[in-house]
Amino acid sequence: MSVTHEVRAVMATPRAVAGVRAVVPRGRVAQEFGRHLDQVYAAARAGAVQLDGQNIFIYRRATAEEIEVDFCVGVSAPFEAAGAVLPLETPSGAAAMTTHHGEYGGLSRANAAIHEWCKAHGREIAGPSWEVYGHWNDDPSLLRTDVYYLLKPASTA
Repeated sequence: MSVTHEVRAVMATPRAVAGVRAVVPRGRVAQEFGRHLDQVYAAARAGAVQLDGQNIFIYRRATAEEIEVDFCVGVSAPFEAAGAVLPLETPSGAAAMTTHHGEYGGLSRANAAIHEWCKAHGREIAGPSWEVYGHWNDDPSLLRTDVYYLLKPASTA
């Protein structure tokens, strides 16, 4: 099935999250995220943080070998750091955004659509990107992931 991703420019507002920052080998996020999110959920069970249950991955920096990722969950109240679990925020500002419906293995198409949109619209990526995951469903067709890339200011020339 061919999936198209409608990309648009949005103004992203910061969202409070509880996260664990990690550096993982490129291509290993799917294998690594669980042990980092487990720490966030353990802090919630211990009463250190109130979560809203929505997972968010913030990709900060990348090299050819590794990626710095904040593995986060949205919060419903401010909190103090609890071990490796830090109070963080999603990036804010002008962003390119698309929604991916379906299995997570197809997220590369959503990312590619944003890169293509940026090229077609003369926009440059400013650095961080992030994925906001809808709540889990056993039916892959009901999975939703919103993908964002922070943009550099538009050229006025």
